[in-house]
Amino acid sequence: MVRLRGTRASQRGQGTTELALGLLLFVTVLIFGIHFAEVGYLSLKVQEAATSALWDTTSAKTHELPRDFSDLTELISSNKPGKLATERYADFDGRASKRGRSRVVQVFTSAEGLEVTCREAGEISFPTSSSTGNVYQDVGGMSCTSRAVLSPVAKFTRRFLDRGRGGFFDVPHYTVGSIPVCGLGRVKGGTCAGGFGILLDDWGLSSRAEARECRVLNGSNCANEAYFESARRVYSAHNAVNGASEKLANNIVGEAPISPGTFWMSFRGMDSNFQERENGGDSDPNDWKTTPGAGSRSPEYNTSYSRRQNCFLGKPCP
Repeated sequence: MVRLRGTRASQRGQGTTELALGLLLFVTVLIFGIHFAEVGYLSLKVQEAATSALWDTTSAKTHELPRDFSDLTELISSNKPGKLATERYADFDGRASKRGRSRVVQVFTSAEGLEVTCREAGEISFPTSSSTGNVYQDVGGMSCTSRAVLSPVAKFTRRFLDRGRGGFFDVPHYTVGSIPVCGLGRVKGGTCAGGFGILLDDWGLSSRAEARECRVLNGSNCANEAYFESARRVYSAHNAVNGASEKLANNIVGEAPISPGTFWMSFRGMDSNFQERENGGDSDPNDWKTTPGAGSRSPEYNTSYSRRQNCFLGKPCP
């Protein structure tokens, strides 16, 4: 019986030792698990700051047609998108409208020095065609990089029950002082080489002035000079009049009411309240507007409109 009690006591002592050793391992794994999870989360915030600068720039003013893209070039060269993103993500949280602390401390990890840099990306381009080069400009794209510094906080256990040489734990847990983190890739030569790029500006009509109507034909008193001049430049680049079309019109109908070498344009948007729209406009299958309509300032168009019938291209008129 004494031997049995001794065996049980020995087993209890062995179990206590195993529990103690297991807890030492568990605490170590728990500490490093929390630390690495925080490193992963903060690294994603560094990446988010760079991509945020890209997407926010897509809402900026980029041009004034025709071929004035100074707004976009100055925006990129000044690194304004990067500066705004740096300020917004100083606290590693871009949701707040005000700037937070520049150093964030979590359970076992601190983060600071987040910086976003945007530059011109010459490798991203969309060249213009030969006939639109005098209207649009290939400014190229923009690339943004980001970086920050992560560090274990003071309460992070670097040495766990260490008693020096010959101790139970004679190797430090963690010897890293700081971790430079890039939004993409790794630090090379003190800088983050990787970045995210985007091609800016779709060359579309963007400003309020470029959305106005242009109800005249020859450009005089046109409220949308940008659209009129852009279309005129492209037309002039394609226009090669040799008199053949005018001769064809004279042979078939006896006259050529409109000179094929003259540029005419009239642009009316959805806000227009002219008479043709009130009578059905393009929503009427029997009414297809192909000219500015009756009462045009150009007599040639007024004459052509008066000869028009309610039939679409290629369809016989009733």
